Amino acid sequence: MPDVEQAEIYGRRPPWYLRLPAHLLLAAGGVFFLLPLVWMVATSLKPLDQTMRYPDSLQSAFLGEGWKAEIGGKTCDVVLERRVAPAPDRPFFIVQPKAPFAAGEMTHPFGKDVWDRYPVFNKQELVRMNATVEPGMNVLADDVNRFDPAAGILRLQSGRALSATLVRHIDPVAEGDELWVVREWRAEDTDTKEVGSTGGDVTRAWDVVAKSQLQKTVRVIPENYPVALRRVHFVRCLLNTLFLCTLVVLGVTISSMVIAYGFAFLEFKGRDLIFGITLATMMIPFPVTMIPVYLLYRDFGWVGTFKPLWVASWCGSAFFIFLLRQFYLGLPKDLLDAARIDGCTELEILWLVIVPLSRPAIAMIALFTFLGTWKDFLGPLIYLNHEAQFTLSLSLQAFASEHGGTPWHLLMAASTVFSLPLIVLFFCTMRTFIRGIAMTGVKG
Repeated sequence: MPDVEQAEIYGRRPPWYLRLPAHLLLAAGGVFFLLPLVWMVATSLKPLDQTMRYPDSLQSAFLGEGWKAEIGGKTCDVVLERRVAPAPDRPFFIVQPKAPFAAGEMTHPFGKDVWDRYPVFNKQELVRMNATVEPGMNVLADDVNRFDPAAGILRLQSGRALSATLVRHIDPVAEGDELWVVREWRAEDTDTKEVGSTGGDVTRAWDVVAKSQLQKTVRVIPENYPVALRRVHFVRCLLNTLFLCTLVVLGVTISSMVIAYGFAFLEFKGRDLIFGITLATMMIPFPVTMIPVYLLYRDFGWVGTFKPLWVASWCGSAFFIFLLRQFYLGLPKDLLDAARIDGCTELEILWLVIVPLSRPAIAMIALFTFLGTWKDFLGPLIYLNHEAQFTLSLSLQAFASEHGGTPWHLLMAASTVFSLPLIVLFFCTMRTFIRGIAMTGVKG
């Protein structure tokens, strides 16, 4: 009776108020570890300029911000180009030339764009250069002097003058308010180096608006994803990665099963010594073997091919051999004896008896191997020389390093798609994965 009472006591679930702290602690830990994933997804939906600044609110830390303004009687999404700082109580004037020349005749001082695509600012006046002053003449923003709107002449510090007309008058803003030059924002702006910047496209509507008249909105840019996938050559790199994952998973799983079976059930001279040497190889650091192995593959003529990344996997993995051996030792040997009596060979015993019983452990090994191969960066970096052979991880790194500044919005979009198959795979195999972890290494 005491044994029965103790079994009832120890087998009873603790009351809810004792389990609640543990559940809350686990939930808090789960939320904490989810923060990097949440940040990655949130960043992938933002424009570039909002990924590099410190958020001014909790909402802006996870959601992209946008602005709406009225331009030409129509409310549209806009980009804040720059802030205009007028003198107190001074109005603004927008002017344009009276006699425009063909666009492109006056070149940008840096030789790339034409000035008629850019608004030019100076002290108290806003000047819109819709056409050139003189063919071939370069005009800097600092060269523009104040002008008298009534005279209709825009004078330059160089002494030249441009006949101009007054387009509109902008009243001074209230104290504490600001004036911003805004341009119409379009979804295709995500395909530029800096998402949210129109690059001075003359086809964009633009205006000068007081900040108090701007409406803050939440701006989500799903267009980041197709742009990012196109730039990292996702389909090609995905096929390369899946090709390697298939060969490596098959090689590690099959070879580890066969070798572990021999160490667990076959009697031969030096078995324990060979098993000890196999385990000892796990203590050799990878940097020690990296150069000799590279020289070996170079002599084989395999550098620049996929062979160095999957051939060695068909020799087994010391760690997985150890795990499977420990799992096999927990299986009843009577099953093997019965199979031998029925005339089964060792390979038939392995395939018909051992493999069905060790599916959780095999699934765990296959999952770990797939994860390692999917995320492997150093191996492809060492042995792959051509961009057409790049895997996903190597392509992501190449994409991040080929720009002057890291395009975080596109990089996080590509990284989200890169991580998605792993997340889906884990949830699909979670029960088998946990069961394999729990059963592997249990003997008896």
